[in-house]
Amino acid sequence: MATAEEYPYIYKGIRPMGMGGAFVAVSNDGNALFYNPAGLTDVQERKVTLLPLEVQVSEGGIDAYRDAADVDWENMQEVASFLRDYIGEPNHASVTIFPYMEKPNLAFGFFGTVKANFMARDYQYPKLKVNSVADAGVALGYAHAVNDELSIGANGKFVMRKSLNRTYTLPEITSGDFDDRLEDDAEDGSGVLIDLGALYRFGEISVSNSRLRPQVGMTVSNLLGSDMGDAEDLPVHVDLGFALRSDAVTIAFDYVDLLENFDQDSDIPKRIRVGAEYVYNQKFAFRAGFYQGYPTFGFGLIGNKIQLDLLSYAEEVGTYSGQRDDRRYAFRFALGF
Repeated sequence: MATAEEYPYIYKGIRPMGMGGAFVAVSNDGNALFYNPAGLTDVQERKVTLLPLEVQVSEGGIDAYRDAADVDWENMQEVASFLRDYIGEPNHASVTIFPYMEKPNLAFGFFGTVKANFMARDYQYPKLKVNSVADAGVALGYAHAVNDELSIGANGKFVMRKSLNRTYTLPEITSGDFDDRLEDDAEDGSGVLIDLGALYRFGEISVSNSRLRPQVGMTVSNLLGSDMGDAEDLPVHVDLGFALRSDAVTIAFDYVDLLENFDQDSDIPKRIRVGAEYVYNQKFAFRAGFYQGYPTFGFGLIGNKIQLDLLSYAEEVGTYSGQRDDRRYAFRFALGF
């Protein structure tokens, strides 16, 4: 637990995460810019998503925020008491905006996200572990159907990043200039990232009264610009996916970081994502899956002008699946046309 951190990423889409994070062989919307650009050949129509707001918080994060608001952060006794109440409990919060345009074969978007993780440690001499990342940038993806079976795609992202990963002692926290210290300790960087993807579709198969379309996907992410300067890097990783799709049902399986380039650990179950989505009457989406061994649940309201998504999932913050989960809840609201 002393070195455990979640895998590095820029953006996790609420729809993919509702499906257990399994999206490499699906990627048929703007999320393809972060999962597999080859899936853009499956986008059916032009769509613009404006003013999207995504908010995410961990299960105990709201209570921790309320308690923190009552603390005098220059009083060492009060701060120590607050930290001791939350020893070993992970707290996460994030806010994201991701306006984008999608159409068959093409997607373009801007993104801005701030993610923060906090954990108090050491009951006798309380400390606060802070890991935060802020990203802002632009992404452009294009896909081409080589034939009816094979699609290939690529996208590019320019990312400006600021990250902070440090542990602070009680005297540092109560020094009176803690906000300035956090700002000074943050590291800046930027990079241009290239992702390459492929999607292969097999012939349809009949199951009961349904016709399913099996397909496999592969993506290589964060080529060229994975070194983000002084900020936290975004390592190159290879992800594989398999999906069965019908008009209403999608079932998907992913294995991420095939070459184990993530330095956090080499645990296999943490790299597995399994999920499904059922779309009713083209208006309501019900999603469920398993992400890093923990269940995920999602719901989407698919409107012509209003989009609403809800999500619950758990992130493994230990070094292996099943060690220590951080249950999180997310809400997304957007306008579109």
